[in-house]
Amino acid sequence: MRISTNMIYTLGANQMGNLQSQVATTQEQISAGTSLLTPADNPVAAANAMDVSQQQSLNTQYAANRQAAESSLNMTGSALSSMTTLLQSVKSLVISAGNPGLTASDRSNIATQVQSDYNSLLALANATDGNGNYLFGGYQTANPPFVQTTVNGSPVVQYEGDQGVRQVQISASEQMNLSTSGQAVLQSGGVDIFQTLNNLVGLLNAPATQTNAQLTTGLNLANDNVTQVLNKTIQASASVGSNLSQLSAMDTIGSSFDVQYSQTLSNLQGLNYAQAISTLTEQSTTLQAAQKSFALIDNLSLFNYIN
Repeated sequence: MRISTNMIYTLGANQMGNLQSQVATTQEQISAGTSLLTPADNPVAAANAMDVSQQQSLNTQYAANRQAAESSLNMTGSALSSMTTLLQSVKSLVISAGNPGLTASDRSNIATQVQSDYNSLLALANATDGNGNYLFGGYQTANPPFVQTTVNGSPVVQYEGDQGVRQVQISASEQMNLSTSGQAVLQSGGVDIFQTLNNLVGLLNAPATQTNAQLTTGLNLANDNVTQVLNKTIQASASVGSNLSQLSAMDTIGSSFDVQYSQTLSNLQGLNYAQAISTLTEQSTTLQAAQKSFALIDNLSLFNYIN
């Protein structure tokens, strides 16, 4: 087949264009540090890399969710722990108030301490997470869940939260409870700890005409009620502690997944710099040779050939 001068120029230009494109691509890969500049470079690897990237992004979000959950649970656990300590103190006061050797003044002093504990317990029941969200109101996090009012001259604490349980996604397949119902702990099963403490204060401040039997009956009831609520705060604290342990374990698993995702992405789109630089050198040498060959052909003519 006869090859025209125009065809020679076209073939030469196309060859050098392809070689220049290869050099530019390799240079860009080295600059970007990746072997996948566009999905067209390796469609299968690019699709796999996108899927792995999405999984890693979700894993990162789960880690952030766990961190937020840990912060909230730590505050809830701290409040419950303080409630437990306070109720243990009240239980001791109830037991000591049954000492027959105490005077009315002694019991009045105990009543003052119980009243202080009542106020502290109400404050703990309305604890927030540091961002102004109330811990023990279920879904109702904007307003205090426990509100004290007065009925017939006596203080009454009403629960204005709900029974909702706030949850957070901590992994692809698992959610965790964040909130604890304050009402379920402090005002359930026929026992209202606030009413119990108010009654206890009244009992300890009762006039001397009160019989020992009345005092004993009242103290026994108070002790039973305090014990019930104390057990509930202990159980709630244990549940929070269990959730925190689970979060810690999930963090370890999540970190392991992140390392695996990063390694997989490196395998799919990472660049072997030594190999890439070697390829670039080879491509550059080939391009230079092609350019020189084309220049020699360009200078050829019939007169050059005759001479």
